[in-house]
Amino acid sequence: MGQMKNQDRITGTITMAELARRCGYSKATVSRALSGDPRVKPETRALIMEMAERCNYRPHAVASNLARRRTKTIGLLFPSAPRTIADPFFLEYLHGVSETLFEQGFSLLIPQARHKRVTETIEELVAHRRVDGIILTEPRLEDERIALLRESNVPFVFLGSTVDEDVSWVDGDNRVGICQGVQVLGSLGHRRIAVILGEQGLVSTEKRFLGYQDGLEALGLALDRDLVWPGDFTRQGGYQAVADHLPQIRAGEATAIMACNDLMAIGAIQALSEAGMSVPQQVSVMGFDGIEVGKYLSPPLTTVQQPVYSLGREVARVLLGLIEEEHGTVHITLPVRIVNEGNTIATAPDGRA
Repeated sequence: MGQMKNQDRITGTITMAELARRCGYSKATVSRALSGDPRVKPETRALIMEMAERCNYRPHAVASNLARRRTKTIGLLFPSAPRTIADPFFLEYLHGVSETLFEQGFSLLIPQARHKRVTETIEELVAHRRVDGIILTEPRLEDERIALLRESNVPFVFLGSTVDEDVSWVDGDNRVGICQGVQVLGSLGHRRIAVILGEQGLVSTEKRFLGYQDGLEALGLALDRDLVWPGDFTRQGGYQAVADHLPQIRAGEATAIMACNDLMAIGAIQALSEAGMSVPQQVSVMGFDGIEVGKYLSPPLTTVQQPVYSLGREVARVLLGLIEEEHGTVHITLPVRIVNEGNTIATAPDGRA
């Protein structure tokens, strides 16, 4: 049984989470009580309403607009610039999401957020109950979207693991996959393995960098910051990373490159080719994601493959379960595997290992 905490009137406003703490009930119960849900006992609702008045609680503008009806529509948010929906990874992922939702009679709403702050886009989606749930991508180490969505009470799930344990997500095994890739390069004699990182501030970038360090440790190699190159998960980012370090590569100070996604690996190969360096004879390159386009390079890209289509299906399945209140918080990590091994990677050049 919840009980009143702190009988004094509160000046200012508080969040629903704080109101729930003061009442001694879960946030879900408080939300139901404030919306008049008949599942809440009258005495419980009276207690929560009294505390809300005492604490000067004001419902979030978005949350107060939520209707009780279903729209059978899911909002799908894609990453902001420099990445776009045209990224082959997200096209494959969208296939899995849309097919699963359509099978269950749901439609997709993909808002155009290029000229808006992401929080504004989320508020527009959940206001007036335009969507029953939201799917997001690329969690950040500090992600303002999470607090907003919690306050709005709309079910949501991320593609990609979050630092917040109370948020549902589906992800590929980023850390293990990069670690395995580095070890494969090491097994070919490479000891100067560079990494092209993704966009700063993303959880996926952090996890893949940790996987790179795990791989080096497994090979008995120390981390060399001169071999850690910034990127942004785009082809141009991979291209620029290599272009900026060509003297280092020509000198044999980097004989292999572990790119943290396939697009950057493709950009890296392009930069090496334009510089007159052959892949894999002079420099080995490995990607991460396993997007379809990598198969059509010459030679085909060696990569750590995520089950991209399955990621999309699982994300949709988890969100539908949250909407129907079939389960609580869910974390799913799908396995990855190395494919096309030996195409864009080779034994370290003589004298450069």
